[in-house]
Amino acid sequence: MDSHKLLYHPERVAAWRRGENIYPIELEIGLTNACNHRCIFCAVDYTGYQPVMFDADILKARIKEFSKKGVKSIIYAGEGEPLLNKHAPDLINETKKNQMDVALSTNGVLLSPEVSRDCLSSLTWIRFSTAAIRNHTYEKIHQCRPGDLQIVLNHMQEAVNIKKKQRLSTTIGVQLLLLPENKTEVVEMAKEMKRIGVDYFTIKPFSQHPSSGNILQVDYQEMLEVEKELTEIATENYKIYFRAHSMEKLVCERAYDKCLALPFMVYIDAKGNLWPCIVFMGQPELSYGNLNEETFQQIWEGTRRKKLIQHFEQMDLKRNCRELCRLDEMNKYLNELQHPGLHVNFI
Repeated sequence: MDSHKLLYHPERVAAWRRGENIYPIELEIGLTNACNHRCIFCAVDYTGYQPVMFDADILKARIKEFSKKGVKSIIYAGEGEPLLNKHAPDLINETKKNQMDVALSTNGVLLSPEVSRDCLSSLTWIRFSTAAIRNHTYEKIHQCRPGDLQIVLNHMQEAVNIKKKQRLSTTIGVQLLLLPENKTEVVEMAKEMKRIGVDYFTIKPFSQHPSSGNILQVDYQEMLEVEKELTEIATENYKIYFRAHSMEKLVCERAYDKCLALPFMVYIDAKGNLWPCIVFMGQPELSYGNLNEETFQQIWEGTRRKKLIQHFEQMDLKRNCRELCRLDEMNKYLNELQHPGLHVNFI
């Protein structure tokens, strides 16, 4: 959860070290900017939850191109709730057909049993974003309709049942973003997730997005003790990841001064814009290009992206990046490769 998997892609890393223009290993794609919730921790609230849907025909053509260019995985998550795009199940299946691993992050309200039966078999993993186990807390944090929590819990249970019935390998997980509002419910929720039969439950910290209007002050040092109670609930078949490492990193300085990991993954929003990182979404001058106007290859090998890479190499990370960046562990690894110690040949 708090590490990286670049060590499983040595050929791509080696090409990067040689200075080649590598294609990303992973894409995150937003299928829509619309959302049926207004979570108080949402990092992309500033985008306005516009009812924009990624054109399915265009994306299907690009999916074939992604695969040919060496992309290994696609996460359908993004600015809004991906299942609001009615083509989501079809796009998930199309991604798998094109030999790429595919995952889905959802609040779960629209993951009906019909949807699960349609596309669960194509998913490597699915993650429910669920911030509480009591109705009043859930509705306060998610800013949603009354009754949504029970709908989500029912959909989780149905997904688990379908996984068992179809004997699928799909990993079903639940993620809670730890806040003062829900900290007293974490243990109760861990027990309920175990009863439902999901594969894992993860508890992560809030990270402030530079452009977000949702500003939360959270002291995680006082919440770390809950991890002890959770270890007694976990089993071999039910993992609990309390991301204390990420919480502790909130008070640590970066050990590198350049973002080296940008070529290995890219974010694509529902309008088709390619962003080096979700932090820069909404700043047109920092977009690599648009998939509605150009092919993936034209964008990735184009002069605009080359100029932006030079720009990012000079970027001040302290001023422009969020506290808990998804690329942090990759950056540490790549920075160490670029600046090895004196004794690395003594293995």
